[in-house]
Amino acid sequence: MPTAPTQATSTAAAVIGLDELATVLGKTPSVLKSNWLKWHQQHGMPRKHPLFWTWPRKAMEVWLTSQAIVDPVPGNDNTGEEPKNLHETRVAEQRAMLHAQMERG
Repeated sequence: MPTAPTQATSTAAAVIGLDELATVLGKTPSVLKSNWLKWHQQHGMPRKHPLFWTWPRKAMEVWLTSQAIVDPVPGNDNTGEEPKNLHETRVAEQRAMLHAQMERG
């Protein structure tokens, strides 16, 4: 009779440990320990678990795969100044969309 996976097994699959992540990044565990916070602050690396040297596996996969897609040049080509009532205009637009959705649903 097959047994159901334990909570520990499913939790272990949900996180990536220090050694495995260091290997994926091509770094040593000591370099990862020393630099993870800087990489989080400067490059958006997901935060590690507050008590353990583990990271959420899915968040890390998204972060690693999205790095190749991110354009290093800022894409904001807006020119000129913001209209003085921009905030009020955006709030009114969002309110109108919300009311329209509520009427339909």
